[in-house]
Amino acid sequence: MAFPSKEKGRDVFAALKASGWESVRLVLSQYWVRLIGLNLLYLLCCLPVITIPAATCGLHRVILNMVRETRYEGVFHGFFAEFRTHFLKRTVFGLLLLLAPASIACYPIIFGMEGSAVVITTTISVLLYFCITKYFYPLLVLLDVDIWANFKNACIMAVVEWRTTLQLLITAGLLDLMLLLFTYQALPFYIIILCAFNCLLGCSFVNQPFEKYFGSKTASEK
Repeated sequence: MAFPSKEKGRDVFAALKASGWESVRLVLSQYWVRLIGLNLLYLLCCLPVITIPAATCGLHRVILNMVRETRYEGVFHGFFAEFRTHFLKRTVFGLLLLLAPASIACYPIIFGMEGSAVVITTTISVLLYFCITKYFYPLLVLLDVDIWANFKNACIMAVVEWRTTLQLLITAGLLDLMLLLFTYQALPFYIIILCAFNCLLGCSFVNQPFEKYFGSKTASEK
C-alpha cells in the first residue's frame, strides 16, 4: 500500500488550516475552559432578551480575539467592552434583525396562502438571517463603521464568499438544526459550551475572507 507523500500531507494540512478547522482545533485545545465560562456569561446576559444583540457582539469579540490572536484581553474585559459599545443602536438593529424571519413568515398567513407557502417562506427567511448574521456580528466587532455599512458588507460577503457561506451552513447551520430538533437532549451541552462553539465555527470560517479583505489586523484591533 502506498503512503501519501510529505508534499501531499502538507497540502492537506494547508487545506484544513485554510478551511478554518485548524483554528477550531487550536482554540478548543488552548481555551476550552474560557469557552465554557464565556458560554455561561453569554447565556446569563441573554436572559433579559433585549440584551441578546449586545451579548452576541461581546461573544464574537472574545472568540475573534482567540481566532485572530490580535487583542490580548481577558474574557470579562473584552466581552463587556463590546457589550457597551453603541449599545442602544446595536440593540434596536439586532432585535429588528432577529424579528425579521418571523415577520416575513407571517406574510403568507396574512394573504391566506397554504401551509406549504408558510414553510417555504419561513425556511428562506431563516436561511437568509443565518447567512447574513454569521458575517454581520463579526464585522460589527472588526470594523469601526456605521451599522448600516456593516449590514451591507455582510450581505455582499454572504454572496461573494459563497463557498465560506456554504461551509457555515453545513457546519454551524446543521448544528443549529440539531439543537432545534433535539433541544431537550442537548440542553446540558447548550448550557456548557454550544453557544460559544457555534460562534467559534462561524468566526473560524469567516476569518480567512476577513484577512483577504481587511488584513490580519483592523484599525479597531490595534
